[in-house]
Amino acid sequence: MNLRKSHPGVRLKVRAEEYLDRARDLYIFSKDSRPASLREALTIARKSLLLDPRNCDALILLGDIISDIDDPKTLDQALGYYDQAIALRPEGPNGYAAKAGLLMYWLDQPEEAERLARKALALSKRSGKASDSLEYELSVIALEHSYSTLIDILIGRKKFAQARWLIRRALRDCPSEIMSDRVAQPLKEIESSREAID
Repeated sequence: MNLRKSHPGVRLKVRAEEYLDRARDLYIFSKDSRPASLREALTIARKSLLLDPRNCDALILLGDIISDIDDPKTLDQALGYYDQAIALRPEGPNGYAAKAGLLMYWLDQPEEAERLARKALALSKRSGKASDSLEYELSVIALEHSYSTLIDILIGRKKFAQARWLIRRALRDCPSEIMSDRVAQPLKEIESSREAID
């Protein structure tokens, strides 16, 4: 018998991860904002956090779900989850990127959103030197997400030249089909804004 798996603390963390995976799946597949699926994902994510209160991924997922519920009264709660994740893992980029999106698109705080998105990108670049393959893969995903968040914020702030420069940098640092897909729409927005000026 494996002593580690039989330890109560380990069992709780394993169970918390199982809940988190289920909540993440429900959330991903409820992107068309089916309220029932979002509520179920929220309930399961909260169970995960109860079992493992220091799980930054659960905190960020809870913030994301609450943001997508589209109720202005719950935005402070989402912000609180992001702040907790940042406090627990200040060197992790995901909490900063998530909070930046909420500030930009829901709370109309573009300056602070841009500052946090830039911080997320800087942290993503630092974490890109991970040792094992899973850590490396997660750091690449975080880097792609951080680039996308900052590019969207720059476009939202009509800083098109900076966004265009950052897109080139993103494609250089993340030469993947996923990154190419992520920047396709922002490039169209930049081009249409240039045509409107001309």
